[in-house]
Amino acid sequence: MTKLNLKVEKLKAWMDDYVDKNRFNGCSLSIADADGNTLLDIASGHADKEKTKEFNSLSIVRIFSMTKAIVSACLLQLISEEKINLQDTLDHYFDNYSNCYALIENAKNITEIEKTRAPTIYQLLNHTSGLSYFFNDDLIGREYLRQNLTATPNNDDISVFAEKVSSLPLAFKPGKKWNYSVGVDIAGRLIEIISGKPLDIFLRKRLLDQLEMKDTQFFLPEAKVDRFTDCFFYSEMHKNFFPLVEQYENFNYKKDQVTNFSGESGLLSTGRDYLKFASLLLNGGKYHNTRIFEYDVINSIKANSLDRDIASIGVETFAQMPTTGMGHSLAGSVITNPHPDFISSLGDFGWGGMASNYFWINFKKGYTAVFMTQLLPSASYPNRKELKKLVHQSLH
Repeated sequence: MTKLNLKVEKLKAWMDDYVDKNRFNGCSLSIADADGNTLLDIASGHADKEKTKEFNSLSIVRIFSMTKAIVSACLLQLISEEKINLQDTLDHYFDNYSNCYALIENAKNITEIEKTRAPTIYQLLNHTSGLSYFFNDDLIGREYLRQNLTATPNNDDISVFAEKVSSLPLAFKPGKKWNYSVGVDIAGRLIEIISGKPLDIFLRKRLLDQLEMKDTQFFLPEAKVDRFTDCFFYSEMHKNFFPLVEQYENFNYKKDQVTNFSGESGLLSTGRDYLKFASLLLNGGKYHNTRIFEYDVINSIKANSLDRDIASIGVETFAQMPTTGMGHSLAGSVITNPHPDFISSLGDFGWGGMASNYFWINFKKGYTAVFMTQLLPSASYPNRKELKKLVHQSLH
């Protein structure tokens, strides 16, 4: 078992400092080993603006893009069971991709296009598909924003979302670049098409119930409202993120309000719940001696899927983390060459969410860490690399 030394105080002091400086209203940190033993469960600050409720690992938060790892893993398991080829192109599943187009290089508007091969499932999951995001500063990202393709919980359901996204050109020919995208929303719709079940039902029956993740779902039951955290926004955030304020600040996730089960960003969860999922991956796909993910699925989650690091074919930083020496599997980031400014072990896997939350798995040292907070966007502060360094120093 991985053991913590007495530097836990430094982790708590770091969290308290972020709260005292009004960077985070509240936050929690949970760490477990491969046997599922909780090694650490600490918190700081409050869950609400009025500062009447303490933040802890049972606080229900919007995990945003930490949804992606769950949905990607579930799609990989479904594909393994159904013996579907990851190199299958999306025109097998989405009619609009039977005539697929991408912007020409250096296009000035979205009408400057050329015909291209449809993206593969593989490219969908590692963000080389040619899709984009509404907050990306590219032509297609701006078109998503113009058409309100934001995958918010009260927006179009994912079947309509996928139809609209697939009707637009790709930002580039598949495989050419790494570009953070709505690909896992399309992956969520792919789960529905292959399984014949709504995404929320599929996730519940195939993963969440088995892991006893009772607080992880797309809506907030009335009985759990008192544990729901408020959402906060960085005062100097880029204008591309302004729509998020209206979309999330006062949205309460009541069951009749949630119309979109977004595979990229829709889930609510807690630090304690998410630790169960991360521990499952750390433990090679087994939970209490029950195999949930097959070996080939775990390998696809752990292994880098890019031929170069993200910095070489995409952005040079992500949420204030350097992407030099960082690859991407079919479910999240993978460290291929640890960077001195982002203390990691070779093979570390992880991902974060828009609200500055983050998790990672250190397979070499045998632990996983889950950090939860609620400040948008995720690049507001360098908390991810700071925390990872402190945890690394706090472990034997």
